[in-house]
Amino acid sequence: MSKEAIDKAHAAWIDAMRANDANALGPLMAADVILMPPHARPTSGPQASIDWFAGVVEQARTLAIDVREREVIVTNDFGIERGSFTWKLAPIGGSPIEEHGQFLAIWQQQPDGSWKMKRIIWNSTLPV
Repeated sequence: MSKEAIDKAHAAWIDAMRANDANALGPLMAADVILMPPHARPTSGPQASIDWFAGVVEQARTLAIDVREREVIVTNDFGIERGSFTWKLAPIGGSPIEEHGQFLAIWQQQPDGSWKMKRIIWNSTLPV
């Protein structure tokens, strides 16, 4: 039940990234969301997080995302999601690149029963 709801929210998150639609991420974020992207300061709140993703989309377009080794642990109204990913991007005016990394996300069940992203951090597993 709860895992299935988190799976659905996760799929919507990935679909928004594949569509290069930063605004579609907004409804999936808790009011106090914090994103901790690599090589950047954390964002705080949905609008700052949408703005960060919009900045990425201005620089590169997502071509594909593959999430592997994903696990979800649910306890009460929190879900912890861990996994690895391959993210294929096409920088504007450049050649496509492929990023490999891992992520850890915390989802929180809302009073209406939906699950929203509360915290997320991800990094690259490629050598520097």
